[in-house]
Amino acid sequence: MDEVEFNGMRFLVFSTVYLPADDSFLLAKYACTASGRVLDVGTGCGICAIMAKKYGAKEVLGVDINPECLAVAQMNAEKNKVKCEFGVSDLFRNVDGEFDTIMFNPPYLPTSDEEQLEGMENAAYDGGRDGRKVIDRFLKEFPNYLKFTGRLLMLDSSLDNTELTLSKLHGMGFATRVLERQKFFFEELSVIEARRASLFISP
Repeated sequence: MDEVEFNGMRFLVFSTVYLPADDSFLLAKYACTASGRVLDVGTGCGICAIMAKKYGAKEVLGVDINPECLAVAQMNAEKNKVKCEFGVSDLFRNVDGEFDTIMFNPPYLPTSDEEQLEGMENAAYDGGRDGRKVIDRFLKEFPNYLKFTGRLLMLDSSLDNTELTLSKLHGMGFATRVLERQKFFFEELSVIEARRASLFISP
């Protein structure tokens, strides 16, 4: 078992659970701005869910397709003295209701059949051949679970074509802004915020 530190808090991570890295920490930085009823999709070790609850979100649900994530996420919530709910779900399959904030750090690595990992850990990395296999499913589904005045906070990488993600959100009627970008030698990470564009149209 590994342990990582972020913002003065420590998080345990099983070997079968995605180890938080630059992408996780970048989204977690903005998770503290999540408010109301919050859904953290692909919660992993629970870092973003816990940050949201620690900084004032009313109710937080973290879901992941990997059942082993949920045990360690619950441990981390208790370790950091916050109360979150966690459940197994392939994106929104086992999710009910609408949320004020939805957070998502997707699997975005372009992955061939030969590059797939064994076991559930593969779900944390495998974005399909163009990195968008899970992202495009998420984009189709998330508006059904976002309150009309709600907000999406999503991590995206240049490896899966961030501009395409922004374009798709615009085409779905969402206004977007990139809260932060971080450049690395092989990719650029971005935190995207999206809200329904109709909220900004004066009657």
